[in-house]
Amino acid sequence: MTGGNGGDDPDATGSRGIQLYKSWGASGDWTEVEGAWVLKPKDSKPLAVVHFIGGIFVGAAPQLTYRLFLNQLAEKGILVIATPFASGFDHLQIADEAQFKFDRCIRSLKDTVNGLPTFGVGHSLGALIHLLIGSRYAVQRDGNILIAFNNKEASLAIPLFSPVIVPMAQSFGPILSQLSSSPAVLRGAEMAMKQLENLSPPIMKQVLPLVEQLPPLYMDLAKGREDFTPKPEENRRLIKSYYGVSRNLLIKFKDDIIDETPTLAQVLSTESAISSQLDMSIRSLPGDHALPLQQLLPDVPPAMADTVNRGSELLASLTAGTPLEAVAKEVGSTFSPDSRILRAQASSEVKELVEAIAAWVTSNSGPRLLQS
Repeated sequence: MTGGNGGDDPDATGSRGIQLYKSWGASGDWTEVEGAWVLKPKDSKPLAVVHFIGGIFVGAAPQLTYRLFLNQLAEKGILVIATPFASGFDHLQIADEAQFKFDRCIRSLKDTVNGLPTFGVGHSLGALIHLLIGSRYAVQRDGNILIAFNNKEASLAIPLFSPVIVPMAQSFGPILSQLSSSPAVLRGAEMAMKQLENLSPPIMKQVLPLVEQLPPLYMDLAKGREDFTPKPEENRRLIKSYYGVSRNLLIKFKDDIIDETPTLAQVLSTESAISSQLDMSIRSLPGDHALPLQQLLPDVPPAMADTVNRGSELLASLTAGTPLEAVAKEVGSTFSPDSRILRAQASSEVKELVEAIAAWVTSNSGPRLLQS
């Protein structure tokens, strides 16, 4: 057999995958501070601070899954603090942990961030989490930017993992492939996992949270867990009664089929305790629900498509017998002949999203309308 066909050697394919993402795994401009990931502007002092929370599943490693989007925010002079979380059914716990990580991180960075305006930015579930944080804590926010909000019941939300998982798989299929063939991951033994963390390149350490969150989620599903806590109607009640951030930018994507931004706008503007002080803007931008997750990567060699399939097998095996199984299997079919065109289009749309956020942050960095 000749050595010219990389597809004949899965190990070689995986090795190329690691090389492709090696720079992503290096610490680079991202630093981990008190459990949060911090990205500072390169060539200037920060003009504002953003607390970023991502969506279900991908929110476990936002410095990777939202890398392009967050890097471009930092280029606009924004210091990004991204708080990772493991997916689960208890949204109040996620909100508490995200805010605790942010508070600890801010204290560590006080010399850098003191006096800077602070904004929350959340995508999908992250938007809901920011609303819950703003309803549970007297947070000092100059405003919240809520992107692609939805507040669905678990039975509806779980099958909709697909729009979130698919872009992630395009970026991290080679890495997930290597993890899926690792005895340490397949056994799930804590000691073996720790050993893998110690031996792995940095990128593997950063991807591990994406994988480690799946078994507990599977266990909840296997035990018959059917509803998020709080339920959607309880979230609406909390937001109506207690949400205390007056400035809000709501962003809806034109091709997002699961967006519930109009419902949120109705709650905030006419039904909530904050309505009389509300300063709310709504933007409709090109793109779909997963736009903030898009990445600009080198073209992936055809032989590497197989690694995406093997990576999706790991997700499917961890979710066997649940609604997630079929969704996980879709991960393997994410490459198409027009992917290069789609990436170019997504790049333009991500840029438009970032510019809209940066402009709103700049125009709303004055005195807060309401001190929560």
